[in-house]
Amino acid sequence: MDFVNLIKTGNSWKFATEADLEDFVWANLKELFGLIPLKRQYYVKGQICDILALNDKKQLVVLELKNGEDRYIVQQLTRYYEALLENKPF
Repeated sequence: MDFVNLIKTGNSWKFATEADLEDFVWANLKELFGLIPLKRQYYVKGQICDILALNDKKQLVVLELKNGEDRYIVQQLTRYYEALLENKPF
């Protein structure tokens, strides 16, 4: 990716928006995590998964990206997992 929208916060850097973070991760999914991109912003049972991908064993991987601290990320991923298990879209 030629352009990454970063902002300096004190002594560190962060993406300007969560969408910028998602764009970067999606464009570099293979290089960052060794994952094969599958779907982005996937809607399942009233919820939106940021990124769905496959690992080298063809297992589904759900990525929920946060540009800041979020204490409820585990509960959110658990809901996505249960919805995907029930719906079996892939």
